[in-house]
Amino acid sequence: MNRMGMPMENSLQKAHLYEQVADLLERQIIAQYKDGKKLPSEQHLAEQYQVSRTIIREALKLLKERGLIDSKTGSGAYVTKPEAQNIADVVSRIIRVNRIDYANVFDMRIILETEAVSRAARYVTEEEIQEMEEILERLKGSGLSAEERSEYDFSFHYMISKASGNPLLALMTEAIGTICQEVISVGFLVQGGLEDSIVRHNRILQALKDHDEKEARESVAAHLEKSKQNYEKYLQVF
Repeated sequence: MNRMGMPMENSLQKAHLYEQVADLLERQIIAQYKDGKKLPSEQHLAEQYQVSRTIIREALKLLKERGLIDSKTGSGAYVTKPEAQNIADVVSRIIRVNRIDYANVFDMRIILETEAVSRAARYVTEEEIQEMEEILERLKGSGLSAEERSEYDFSFHYMISKASGNPLLALMTEAIGTICQEVISVGFLVQGGLEDSIVRHNRILQALKDHDEKEARESVAAHLEKSKQNYEKYLQVF
């Protein structure tokens, strides 16, 4: 048992000791710490886990990669909530290692977003509708780069997932959408891509205003399928 009454398990058997310490620290953080709370000092943690400060430092780096802490120079480490980008980074590595092509990734986006928009059609609020309208107005703005337009496009889809009322569905949808940012951006480089995107987004928005689940699902599926086709067209040209 350590000072916190937690078993050390004599299981620090991994090739890299810091990985096991990070796992134990992660459990402690989830069980005992709230978002924003400061962790004990490296020296305190080293004594607690009976390892060197170097091991603790490496363990904290790993926890930062997992999105569980944020280190502030001269202040220490603070607990944070993992974000969609943390999930996107992990999934992106899995995609690359397993050679999963973009079509399968985008199909997963379609699966997630059609369910998200269906639920959003039930639960969306007037305030969320208004925010989506403002995002689409910015998307139409002249002089924007494809990357800037893709950011507004992504924000619109994020608002849909948020309006679904399911925070985990919203998080997963946002993560997959993040991975698909290149596909979104390319759609605005294809001839007629912007005009088509505006029409399709407005169709989705109207379905949400009408709380029409069927139309919302069909509009999102058609929009994302067209986005995938635009990407394929772009690849053929370039």
